[in-house]
Amino acid sequence: MKTTPPYVVALLLVLLGFARPASSQGRVVINEYMPWTLNGCGATAEFVELMNFGPGPIDISCYIITDGDYSITIPATTILQPGDYYVIAGRSVINHPCANIDSTIHVDLNWNNCGCTSGPIPTTGDGLFTDGGSANEQVVLLDPNLNVVDAVVRSFPVEPSSLITTAFMDECPAKQFDLDLMNVHYETLGMSTGRGNSFARRLDGDCGWVKDPQQSGNATNNTPGELSDISYQLTVVTAMDCDSNHGSIDVYVDIASYDNVFPMNYTIAFDADRNGIFDFADTYTYGVDSTPPSIAIMGLPLGRYRLTVASVNGCYLRTFEFNILECVAVLPSGLVYFKLKEKNSRQSVFEWLISETETLQSVQLEKSGDGMNYISLSPVPTQGLTGARMFTQAIPADEKASFYRLRMTDRSGKSTFSPVLRTAQGLKAEAIWPNPAGSLVQVSLWSPGARKVVYSVHDASGAAVLSGAASLNAGDNRLSLPVQKLAKGIYQVMVKDVQRGEQPISLRFVKH
Repeated sequence: MKTTPPYVVALLLVLLGFARPASSQGRVVINEYMPWTLNGCGATAEFVELMNFGPGPIDISCYIITDGDYSITIPATTILQPGDYYVIAGRSVINHPCANIDSTIHVDLNWNNCGCTSGPIPTTGDGLFTDGGSANEQVVLLDPNLNVVDAVVRSFPVEPSSLITTAFMDECPAKQFDLDLMNVHYETLGMSTGRGNSFARRLDGDCGWVKDPQQSGNATNNTPGELSDISYQLTVVTAMDCDSNHGSIDVYVDIASYDNVFPMNYTIAFDADRNGIFDFADTYTYGVDSTPPSIAIMGLPLGRYRLTVASVNGCYLRTFEFNILECVAVLPSGLVYFKLKEKNSRQSVFEWLISETETLQSVQLEKSGDGMNYISLSPVPTQGLTGARMFTQAIPADEKASFYRLRMTDRSGKSTFSPVLRTAQGLKAEAIWPNPAGSLVQVSLWSPGARKVVYSVHDASGAAVLSGAASLNAGDNRLSLPVQKLAKGIYQVMVKDVQRGEQPISLRFVKH
């Protein structure tokens, strides 16, 4: 059994308000790049795709992309939300199929007109990257202080680099470096490139790489049939914040060799303002676990969390969301049952049976929309009652509340709680994030059973701009909607069960 690691103290300090700088709130990686374009596409169709894996937003102002011969500085005030992609290329628009086998790509940063390079990057011939299937061109991402954020190379030895002076622009001062003189740990890809193929992580954020047809700009890197070498399982060990130890979780890591991934590191985001969105207003911390096969995190106060884990090499990235709940006392033996007796469009009727009413002062029905924050309804008096009694309480229908419980207060003033009833009979929307959105919108849905749904995204005029279908399992589900091609504005997501005549679920988000 693991003991409490020393970084728990640091974690608690962060959750109490000692947050790390904004740059530590997300994890950005080189997710894909194209070093040798298709015939007819030209050298300016080369691209590098970055991705912020989360758990929070990340400020990549003044970050530097380099191949050892040239550098490209990302302009100030560049923020990536969790799940956002950032495409850097030699032109502003890369027509299909030169960077994406499915569609035209609108580039986030054009290195030939940004004034952000160390010198003019060739627009013919090799372009930025050395062409050819056996070229060992490196791609390195540096932060503004020249710390290596991510680095990949096809194979060793890497191509020789030269002394580079980065562009001076806005709030980004010029820097000098030579990769040959730096301690750079490279991920090695191990395959030749081939014309018209990008190097892509097997899954977004994975350590494994594949030679894919180009899929830049928020297209999934997943090749059909490709699986990661690693899997994770999150267990909320202590789900309630009941004492000074607070809550705890454990992430089990399943991989053939733990030497390839441990010590694992993580970033944990705490929704400090309790608005359901992880942004710069929330608190974040790093942690490290050196003891396989799992990552143990303790000392988690009441609230909502998002956790991003990574291997020692900064890849095999995965993100999880979980809640630490309000402390609930041991169920009193006097409560025999608590159930939803009836539900219709006008009201919900609850029924419960208490075997020993003489010890109670009152019983209150409480409701919640998220399972964490409860509102008390009118109390049911129990003074003067003895023995077993059955109670019923009817309340007006509330579409926003699907979690209910009983608060039972005894004559000493001590409260205990019943198990929570979840009353949603149809699909229930739990959350939509990030909002505002960049490249990707995640929709959390709860389903009472296995169902097939269709979804659509509508612009302000009501026109459908995106649609699709999905199969849901019983319980919690997540839909990932690519919205990178949508114009800025307000959009509405509609989700409908195709086999039942229920009202569609409707949620709104803003595309920034």
